[in-house]
Amino acid sequence: MKIIDTKPYSTFLEYHEITNIPLYKICKVKQIVNLSNYKNIIFQSPSAVMNFDQIALLEGKRIIAMGPGTSSRLRKHSYIAEIPETEYSSEGVINLLNKSELIGRTLVIKGEGGLSRISEYLNSASLKTDELDTYNRQKFESYEEIKKKFTNVDFVIFSSALAVELYFKHIHAGEETFKFLAVSSRIQEVIKTFNKESTVIDYFSNDLISQIKLTLT
Repeated sequence: MKIIDTKPYSTFLEYHEITNIPLYKICKVKQIVNLSNYKNIIFQSPSAVMNFDQIALLEGKRIIAMGPGTSSRLRKHSYIAEIPETEYSSEGVINLLNKSELIGRTLVIKGEGGLSRISEYLNSASLKTDELDTYNRQKFESYEEIKKKFTNVDFVIFSSALAVELYFKHIHAGEETFKFLAVSSRIQEVIKTFNKESTVIDYFSNDLISQIKLTLT
């Protein structure tokens, strides 16, 4: 079984059946922020953590991660973050925040072009919130060599809308027989706009291969 994961970086859990083939690159951007202004720090993605210049200066802050992957990156820096119970999305973070009082100003750390639902919701509730972009996503100059790697494949995993769009623009040939896997219902909806079906998997499962095999039944 051959599986391609289009995530732009390698994950902590590695499986010999899975090959990481990014469809875009992550590039750090200039950051100007005074952390002393904020009590709450929300990270929207692992890349937001990996590219944050002041990651060593979060002691004493309330730290929230959108999902397990982001939480794992924070643990690399000895931070234990709060995460939603099940829904690893903007809505999940909002539901988490609504379960307790949010004290002080909040900073949402994300990538350029990333969703602003959390900050928009908090500001609409008069909870002062700012955003900081720590990276942007840039497509490759050519996809010719990458396209060759999508042969004899059984599954392709998508974890971002951009990866889906780049795949169908530069890689898809219309003759593929492999199955598309989405890490969330939001990504599944993006795949559907290209008239393709996909299955949502528990990407953060301790046994991802078993999760993928379940889609065959």
